[in-house]
Amino acid sequence: MFSLEGRSVLVAGGAGYLGTPVCLLLKAQGANVIIADRDIDRLEVARTTIAAAPGTGGVATLPLDMADEASILACVDGAAMAFGNLSGLIAATAFNSGKTFDALDADTFDLANRINLTGTFLLARAAASKMAPGGAMVLYSSMYGVVSPDPKNYPGKMAPNAIEYGVGKAGLNQMVRYMAGHYGPKNIRVNALYPGPFPHAAVQETHPDFIANLEAETMLGRIGRQHETAGAAVFLVSDAASYITGQVLGVDGGWTAW
Repeated sequence: MFSLEGRSVLVAGGAGYLGTPVCLLLKAQGANVIIADRDIDRLEVARTTIAAAPGTGGVATLPLDMADEASILACVDGAAMAFGNLSGLIAATAFNSGKTFDALDADTFDLANRINLTGTFLLARAAASKMAPGGAMVLYSSMYGVVSPDPKNYPGKMAPNAIEYGVGKAGLNQMVRYMAGHYGPKNIRVNALYPGPFPHAAVQETHPDFIANLEAETMLGRIGRQHETAGAAVFLVSDAASYITGQVLGVDGGWTAW
């Protein structure tokens, strides 16, 4: 049920911190992996890494700008042609301005919505149009699409996670439910997963007090490790999850279950 032999999966944001482990696990399960990302240099590093990893599937790369509809549609077209089929989409892209609530301007808020909501909608709709029955999509949300950041967890001058990021991820959760109903008759499943605290290595090194605060908020008493969303993503895109759709799965160490 977990094998992805002969299937091709597009991973948007596949060269990113959480996306790269997803690509590695997909390839290990036999999938052809199409890695899409805006950062061309990072995309090439990911291609080399995934191609050298264990697994029978092929690897392709495509540029993707989630703020540009033409780029999104071209990426999906390229993904469908890369290996002759497109059976899965895992969308792990996001925009976060890092601005404080009072400093956030309208243009930045609109750009965030363009990337996090409109871009994801266009990507998912285009990908579904290329999928045969049995296809699956997994969209990356966030714990901050479910709960609000607690200001006390951000010491010193650190700003809480930006509002436009959480707003977009909350909207994505509802998008998944809507699309699951829309594509259900076509036997295309749509789910989301939301990571909990998965700060990058640089944040872990420079903000130990912040990391300690995050760890204290989880039931497991630690932050997430880089690879720990990959299992959930690959499960949801596989036949092991063939009767799961319209769901939003937390991968958060229990953060939102208190």
